[in-house]
Amino acid sequence: MPLVPTRPLDVTLLRAALVDTPATTWQSLEVADVTGSTNSDMVQRASADLTCDRALLLAEYQTNGRGRYTRSFVAPHQSSISFSALIRTGTVSSQRWALLPLATGVAVIDGLRRTLREAGIDAGAGAGSASGTPGEIDLSLKWPNDILCNGGKLAGMLVEMAAVDRTFPDGSSAAAIVPGVGINVTQSPDELPVDYAVSLAMVLGDHTPSREDLAIAIFTELDRRVQEWWRGDTVMLEDYIDRCSTIGQEVDIQLPDGAMAHGTAVDVAEDGCLLLRTANGAVQAVRAGDVRHVRGGGCYLP
Repeated sequence: MPLVPTRPLDVTLLRAALVDTPATTWQSLEVADVTGSTNSDMVQRASADLTCDRALLLAEYQTNGRGRYTRSFVAPHQSSISFSALIRTGTVSSQRWALLPLATGVAVIDGLRRTLREAGIDAGAGAGSASGTPGEIDLSLKWPNDILCNGGKLAGMLVEMAAVDRTFPDGSSAAAIVPGVGINVTQSPDELPVDYAVSLAMVLGDHTPSREDLAIAIFTELDRRVQEWWRGDTVMLEDYIDRCSTIGQEVDIQLPDGAMAHGTAVDVAEDGCLLLRTANGAVQAVRAGDVRHVRGGGCYLP
């Protein structure tokens, strides 16, 4: 059972705040009650309709929700904010494409912080409260794009490319980046897939903000970060590093080929790679991998 009552997302409210306004550049927003995967839907749409850009698709339930490395993402009906965004790369250099997932992570954490602070909850550093009363909440990013709340996994992301081989009539690339995000909102511990996951309701109880308030803040922040990415601004990367708890941590990283890398995370490069200082003092650039923070005694944090 969810820890707080749930209800359908108000799509009219979301569109009024995000699409039918000059305040953002979002062009469309849809809410599906049930779909297989919002990412799969948007990847298909990106190739089928080249006019589709700056589009948002949310789902109340996904029958085939996907995480990184073929993991599944399952959340009870109306318990999460599960969405995918379709964003054309436009004139952005392909060398900067890998920064959009980082920008998405920054937008999610900043949208969460903004909503919680407006609700009178301190979203800065702190131990948080497990009793359901407002308290301090420690939100941070784990490279590349997980959101941690008081040390538990609150949200994850899967990013896919689409229409890379398609072109617009003028010959320019029609490539699109589709970040998909799942944020745990109302779930109880037995509704979460792993024991290190957490939902906002597990920390805040009845003080959990509405999914509409959270979504509006997150998508407003994402629109702002996408525009920075288009312009080539560097502030987004600086903000990512500032919010990333992986920096300075001893980490183990399972690489895509199954090999393991170990060292201390020291920085994030301009192309989004995690820079790892290994035992021999060399710096290794990691482009992709599954990161585990190591704490004393060889134990793992999420």
